[in-house]
Amino acid sequence: MSVDNVHRSLREKQRQERQELILQAAEQVFTEKGYYDISLDEIARRVGIGTATIYSHFSSKEDLMVAAIFERALKKVALHVQGIAAQPQNAREKLTQLFQFLISDEFFLRRAQLFYSLGNSPEAQKALNERQGSISENARIFSDTLAAVLEQGKTSGEFRQDITTATMLKAFISLVRAQSVKDLLAGNYEDGSPAELLSVYLSGIAAKTAATE
Repeated sequence: MSVDNVHRSLREKQRQERQELILQAAEQVFTEKGYYDISLDEIARRVGIGTATIYSHFSSKEDLMVAAIFERALKKVALHVQGIAAQPQNAREKLTQLFQFLISDEFFLRRAQLFYSLGNSPEAQKALNERQGSISENARIFSDTLAAVLEQGKTSGEFRQDITTATMLKAFISLVRAQSVKDLLAGNYEDGSPAELLSVYLSGIAAKTAATE
Protein backbone atom coordinates (compact mmCIF):
# COMPACT_ATOMS: atom_id res chain seq x y z
CA MET A 1 0.00 0.00 0.00
CA SER A 2 1.36 3.40 -1.00
CA VAL A 3 1.90 6.25 1.46
CA ASP A 4 -1.03 8.13 -0.09
CA ASN A 5 -3.32 5.13 0.39
CA VAL A 6 -2.21 4.78 4.01
CA HIS A 7 -3.00 8.44 4.63
CA ARG A 8 -6.40 8.08 2.97
CA SER A 9 -7.17 5.02 5.10
CA LEU A 10 -6.19 6.87 8.27
CA ARG A 11 -8.28 9.88 7.32
CA GLU A 12 -11.27 7.68 6.58
CA LYS A 13 -10.85 5.86 9.90
CA GLN A 14 -10.67 9.19 11.74
CA ARG A 15 -13.76 10.39 9.88
CA GLN A 16 -15.71 7.26 10.84
CA GLU A 17 -14.62 7.56 14.48
CA ARG A 18 -15.62 11.24 14.55
CA GLN A 19 -18.98 10.43 12.97
CA GLU A 20 -19.63 7.77 15.61
CA LEU A 21 -18.85 10.30 18.36
CA ILE A 22 -21.29 12.75 16.77
CA LEU A 23 -24.00 10.06 16.60
CA GLN A 24 -23.44 9.06 20.23
CA ALA A 25 -23.66 12.66 21.42
CA ALA A 26 -26.69 13.35 19.24
CA GLU A 27 -28.54 10.32 20.57
CA GLN A 28 -27.89 11.45 24.14
CA VAL A 29 -28.90 15.07 23.53
CA PHE A 30 -32.01 14.31 21.47
CA THR A 31 -33.12 11.72 24.00
CA GLU A 32 -32.54 14.05 26.95
CA LYS A 33 -34.03 17.24 25.53
CA GLY A 34 -36.16 16.35 22.54
CA TYR A 35 -36.01 17.82 19.07
CA TYR A 36 -36.92 21.50 19.44
CA ASP A 37 -34.87 22.35 22.54
CA ILE A 38 -31.43 21.58 21.17
CA SER A 39 -29.14 22.94 18.50
CA LEU A 40 -26.28 21.44 16.54
CA ASP A 41 -24.00 23.80 18.47
CA GLU A 42 -24.78 21.91 21.68
CA ILE A 43 -24.01 18.56 20.08
CA ALA A 44 -20.78 19.95 18.65
CA ARG A 45 -19.71 21.18 22.10
CA ARG A 46 -20.25 17.73 23.59
CA VAL A 47 -18.02 16.19 20.97
CA GLY A 48 -15.47 18.99 21.14
CA ILE A 49 -15.72 19.99 17.50
CA GLY A 50 -17.09 22.90 15.50
CA THR A 51 -20.62 22.94 14.18
CA ALA A 52 -19.26 23.08 10.63
CA THR A 53 -17.71 19.66 11.18
CA ILE A 54 -21.14 18.19 11.89
CA TYR A 55 -22.33 19.59 8.57
CA SER A 56 -19.48 17.75 6.85
CA HIS A 57 -21.13 14.51 8.02
CA PHE A 58 -24.84 15.37 8.11
CA SER A 59 -26.79 17.76 5.91
CA SER A 60 -29.15 19.07 8.60
CA LYS A 61 -30.39 18.70 12.15
CA GLU A 62 -33.15 16.43 10.83
CA ASP A 63 -30.65 14.26 8.97
CA LEU A 64 -28.58 13.85 12.15
CA MET A 65 -31.65 13.01 14.20
CA VAL A 66 -32.83 10.36 11.73
CA ALA A 67 -29.33 8.86 11.60
CA ALA A 68 -28.87 8.85 15.38
CA ILE A 69 -32.34 8.03 16.67
CA PHE A 70 -33.79 5.83 13.95
CA GLU A 71 -31.07 4.36 11.73
CA ARG A 72 -28.42 3.78 14.40
CA ALA A 73 -30.88 2.93 17.17
CA LEU A 74 -32.83 0.46 15.04
CA LYS A 75 -29.60 -1.32 14.20
CA LYS A 76 -28.81 -1.64 17.92
CA VAL A 77 -32.34 -2.89 18.57
CA ALA A 78 -32.08 -5.47 15.79
CA LEU A 79 -28.82 -6.75 17.26
CA HIS A 80 -30.33 -6.89 20.76
CA VAL A 81 -33.34 -8.80 19.47
CA GLN A 82 -31.04 -11.25 17.71
CA GLY A 83 -29.17 -11.73 20.98
CA ILE A 84 -32.36 -12.61 22.84
CA ALA A 85 -33.46 -14.95 20.07
CA ALA A 86 -30.12 -16.80 20.21
CA GLN A 87 -30.46 -17.66 23.89
CA PRO A 88 -31.13 -21.30 24.90
CA GLN A 89 -34.69 -20.66 26.07
CA ASN A 90 -38.09 -21.72 24.87
CA ALA A 91 -40.05 -19.46 22.54
CA ARG A 92 -42.46 -18.24 25.21
CA GLU A 93 -39.61 -17.06 27.44
CA LYS A 94 -37.94 -15.34 24.49
CA LEU A 95 -41.14 -13.52 23.52
CA THR A 96 -41.56 -12.36 27.10
CA GLN A 97 -38.03 -10.92 27.13
CA LEU A 98 -38.54 -9.33 23.73
CA PHE A 99 -41.80 -7.71 24.81
CA GLN A 100 -40.28 -6.33 28.00
CA PHE A 101 -37.38 -4.88 26.06
CA LEU A 102 -39.48 -3.37 23.28
CA ILE A 103 -41.92 -1.55 25.56
CA SER A 104 -39.18 -0.14 27.74
CA ASP A 105 -38.84 3.65 27.82
CA GLU A 106 -35.32 3.36 26.50
CA PHE A 107 -36.53 2.08 23.16
CA PHE A 108 -40.07 3.16 22.48
CA LEU A 109 -41.28 6.07 24.57
CA ARG A 110 -38.43 8.47 23.95
CA ARG A 111 -38.11 7.62 20.28
CA ALA A 112 -41.85 7.79 19.78
CA GLN A 113 -41.84 11.29 21.23
CA LEU A 114 -39.04 12.31 18.89
CA PHE A 115 -40.77 10.73 15.91
CA TYR A 116 -44.00 12.62 16.53
CA SER A 117 -42.10 15.85 17.12
CA LEU A 118 -40.85 15.72 13.54
CA GLY A 119 -44.41 16.02 12.30
CA ASN A 120 -44.63 16.70 8.59
CA SER A 121 -41.23 18.31 8.31
CA PRO A 122 -40.07 18.11 4.66
CA GLU A 123 -36.45 17.98 5.84
CA ALA A 124 -37.22 15.02 8.10
CA GLN A 125 -39.05 13.19 5.32
CA LYS A 126 -36.11 13.81 3.01
CA ALA A 127 -33.69 12.42 5.60
CA LEU A 128 -35.90 9.37 6.17
CA ASN A 129 -36.11 8.72 2.44
CA GLU A 130 -32.36 9.02 2.00
CA ARG A 131 -31.71 6.50 4.78
CA GLN A 132 -34.63 4.23 3.97
CA GLY A 133 -32.41 1.43 2.67
CA SER A 134 -30.50 0.97 5.92
CA ILE A 135 -33.61 1.49 8.06
CA SER A 136 -35.58 -1.06 6.02
CA GLU A 137 -32.78 -3.63 6.22
CA ASN A 138 -32.61 -3.41 10.01
CA ALA A 139 -36.40 -3.53 10.20
CA ARG A 140 -36.30 -6.70 8.09
CA ILE A 141 -33.74 -8.28 10.44
CA PHE A 142 -35.94 -7.29 13.37
CA SER A 143 -39.12 -8.82 11.93
CA ASP A 144 -37.36 -11.92 10.58
CA THR A 145 -35.86 -12.60 14.01
CA LEU A 146 -39.25 -12.29 15.72
CA ALA A 147 -40.75 -14.58 13.09
CA ALA A 148 -38.01 -17.14 13.75
CA VAL A 149 -38.88 -17.18 17.46
CA LEU A 150 -42.53 -17.77 16.60
CA GLU A 151 -41.52 -20.57 14.22
CA GLN A 152 -39.45 -22.07 17.03
CA GLY A 153 -42.56 -22.10 19.18
CA LYS A 154 -44.54 -23.86 16.47
CA THR A 155 -41.84 -26.46 15.92
CA SER A 156 -41.51 -27.16 19.64
CA GLY A 157 -45.27 -27.51 20.06
CA GLU A 158 -45.62 -24.39 22.23
CA PHE A 159 -47.64 -22.39 19.69
CA ARG A 160 -50.61 -23.19 17.52
CA GLN A 161 -50.12 -24.47 14.00
CA ASP A 162 -53.46 -23.13 12.71
CA ILE A 163 -52.41 -19.48 13.03
CA THR A 164 -49.94 -18.22 10.47
CA THR A 165 -46.62 -16.89 11.67
CA ALA A 166 -47.36 -13.62 9.87
CA THR A 167 -50.57 -13.17 11.87
CA MET A 168 -48.81 -13.94 15.15
CA LEU A 169 -46.08 -11.46 14.24
CA LYS A 170 -48.53 -8.67 13.35
CA ALA A 171 -50.44 -9.23 16.58
CA PHE A 172 -47.25 -9.12 18.65
CA ILE A 173 -46.03 -5.91 17.01
CA SER A 174 -49.49 -4.35 17.43
CA LEU A 175 -49.38 -5.23 21.12
CA VAL A 176 -45.99 -3.55 21.49
CA ARG A 177 -47.13 -0.47 19.61
CA ALA A 178 -50.28 -0.21 21.70
CA GLN A 179 -48.21 -0.07 24.88
CA SER A 180 -45.82 2.56 23.54
CA VAL A 181 -48.61 4.81 22.23
CA LYS A 182 -50.57 4.45 25.47
CA ASP A 183 -47.53 5.48 27.50
CA LEU A 184 -46.78 8.32 25.12
CA LEU A 185 -50.28 9.81 25.20
CA ALA A 186 -51.40 9.11 28.76
CA GLY A 187 -48.28 8.81 30.85
CA ASN A 188 -47.17 5.63 32.56
CA TYR A 189 -49.52 2.71 32.26
CA GLU A 190 -50.81 0.90 35.32
CA ASP A 191 -48.46 -1.58 36.89
CA GLY A 192 -49.07 -5.09 35.64
CA SER A 193 -51.12 -4.12 32.60
CA PRO A 194 -48.45 -4.90 29.98
CA ALA A 195 -47.77 -8.28 31.59
CA GLU A 196 -51.48 -9.09 31.62
CA LEU A 197 -51.88 -8.21 27.96
CA LEU A 198 -48.84 -10.27 27.04
CA SER A 199 -50.32 -13.20 28.96
CA VAL A 200 -53.54 -12.89 26.94
CA TYR A 201 -51.53 -12.85 23.70
CA LEU A 202 -49.45 -15.87 24.68
CA SER A 203 -52.56 -17.77 25.75
CA GLY A 204 -54.13 -16.99 22.39
CA ILE A 205 -51.26 -18.43 20.36
CA ALA A 206 -50.48 -21.32 22.73
CA ALA A 207 -51.05 -24.85 21.49
CA LYS A 208 -53.79 -26.62 23.42
CA THR A 209 -51.39 -28.97 25.16
CA ALA A 210 -49.08 -26.09 26.09
CA ALA A 211 -51.98 -23.93 27.27
CA THR A 212 -53.29 -26.60 29.62
CA GLU A 213 -49.92 -27.46 31.14
